Amino acid sequence: MQTEFDYDVFISYSSKDETWVRGELLQRIEQAGLKAFIDFRDFTRGAPSIKECERGVVKCRKTLIVLTPDYLKSGWAEFENIMVQTLDPANESLRLIPLLKVKCKKPLRIGALTHIDFTDGADHDLAWRQLLTALGAPPEPVPTPEPQRDHWFLAHPYSMPPNFTGRVLEREMLTGWLNAEAAHPLLSLRALGGFGKSALAWHWLTHDVDPTNWPRVVWWSFYEGDASFDNFLNETLQYLSGGKTKPGTLPPRVAINEILHMLHEPGTLLVLDGFERVLRAFSGLNAAYQGDEVQHEAPGAESDEGNDRDCISPLADLFLHDIALLPNLRSRALLTTRLCPRVLEAKGGGLLEGCREEELRQMQPADAVAFFCA
Repeated sequence: MQTEFDYDVFISYSSKDETWVRGELLQRIEQAGLKAFIDFRDFTRGAPSIKECERGVVKCRKTLIVLTPDYLKSGWAEFENIMVQTLDPANESLRLIPLLKVKCKKPLRIGALTHIDFTDGADHDLAWRQLLTALGAPPEPVPTPEPQRDHWFLAHPYSMPPNFTGRVLEREMLTGWLNAEAAHPLLSLRALGGFGKSALAWHWLTHDVDPTNWPRVVWWSFYEGDASFDNFLNETLQYLSGGKTKPGTLPPRVAINEILHMLHEPGTLLVLDGFERVLRAFSGLNAAYQGDEVQHEAPGAESDEGNDRDCISPLADLFLHDIALLPNLRSRALLTTRLCPRVLEAKGGGLLEGCREEELRQMQPADAVAFFCA
């Protein structure tokens, strides 16, 4: 018995069905890594067609016949499948594979064989799997379902510039903090106004954060008109409680305790964008046009006003302080801000134990080009 073949499959079909055969069928077979032999491409020019048909049958492990009324009327097609059956009359080696494309009355010698159903209304996904398996292709990998983010609470979606690319090192830093830095549940991402903090954080969140590991995410932007810290507490508590706690039903201090209690469990990420709007320095109506005169203060330094980096709401001070100091906190909070809130500073200098700060000073040259051209 022949064990060496030059091709995987000889496709026998009627020229009247060539649009589907040469387009979809041939492409799908070859995309599966199989080597096909087909007349219009592989017959030797000038050679007798009958010899080329015989070469296709002999040199291919399988012969696939595309059954349609036009195929059964074709003398050449009949000749090809008869040659295959001559080599293996009982089809014990499964060399002949019937593919039923259009319903038709099959000859007995073919009708005795199980066909693969590609007729209108058939389950074509199943038919493709059956066909490629019969031809010897490796099983198609089951596609990994795309992680779903529908259950995230993205209160104020960021309007990204088109074709945003780059910021690779900064994104890697954020991912490293999120997944492997239990000692710092709170990260303050600080940069000058207009440096792209929000765009970076949003792109990282929607492209790099795995919803499987972080099923509960809150994106809250204090740049929005109604995005006060009180509203953040109410909406976040309602989301994290699965709707059980309605906004305003608990005193603010109790609401904070409830959220902090939930943050002891893994899987929650809070992104507080534009947190400088909660600070006194940027709390005025002109905040969007205000410069960064007090931006360069290092933690522990005194500003001219003395309280520019204090939160307007004592609740916000309390919330950040507790996140940065509570032990065993397994969830994460990310701030993007122009200024480091004073409440995160330790009395002896530096930051509270559970807080980390990263200042975005400059982008990599390639990233800068990509970002500003986006």
